[in-house]
Amino acid sequence: MVLKKQTVWLLTMLSLIIVLSAYYIMTPGSNNVAYVGDQEQSEEGAKGEEAKETNGVEDKSVSMNVSGDEVFAALRLEIQEKRDAAIEDYTAVIASEASADLRNEAHEQRQELMALSQKESVLENVIKSEGYSDAVVYTLEDEKVRVIVKADQLSNEEANNIMVLAEEQLGEGHRIAVEFQPVAK
Repeated sequence: MVLKKQTVWLLTMLSLIIVLSAYYIMTPGSNNVAYVGDQEQSEEGAKGEEAKETNGVEDKSVSMNVSGDEVFAALRLEIQEKRDAAIEDYTAVIASEASADLRNEAHEQRQELMALSQKESVLENVIKSEGYSDAVVYTLEDEKVRVIVKADQLSNEEANNIMVLAEEQLGEGHRIAVEFQPVAK
């Protein structure tokens, strides 16, 4: 039985996701980040949330601890999957027999998304060159940019410097939020 390349690729990616998910669930990590529901919180915020949840009818709280490296890898993977899906959708529209205007618009949006990914990658490298061990940059809807830097602490001055770097690389008009992820020890 001959499988198409897309089918093989899809099965490979699904098995990779399953293996990585099992790894992240089973790996004991540090207590730097806790996931409660769908929100990412710092260790202090997570303790408060867990206390609120355990005061309910049953003594159940849901949290998962992961190390900083795993958070950065998971964020990058999630961002890349979303971008790849959007690019694939745009490519499908371009290849379809849709109107020329619709195909041109899809082509422009695909090019903008690819350019944005490139700018974010350059910004991550610039931030790393400033002495931080790792950084993740991604743009959300409505021109919001989230920058997460791996550092024990981040002063207001350092955060402002990162915001200036982000404006230089991504252009003005973005609302930039800078966060830090403590370095795992």
